[in-house]
Amino acid sequence: MFVAIYHEIHDQAEFKQKVNAMAPPPEELRRHQFFTATDLSRAACLWEAPTVDALRDYIDSSLEPASTQTYFAINEQRAVGLPASLAH
Repeated sequence: MFVAIYHEIHDQAEFKQKVNAMAPPPEELRRHQFFTATDLSRAACLWEAPTVDALRDYIDSSLEPASTQTYFAINEQRAVGLPASLAH
């Protein structure tokens, strides 16, 4: 499944440090895209994951309290422009 994440960044320097220090994701999690706002107050990314909870466990434990995340599963039948799946 594709999952979108919206990051509300509370501390830009800490967020950048935490992103750079993140452990490689488990094999079942695959990041496709990452975007930041020009003022670095927000970011969004697109992942593939077996469940939203599996992705949430990895991301939140790596980035909080520098940011707060909102997650949602993508309706793949209604989406426009999804990349090709990287699932094995």
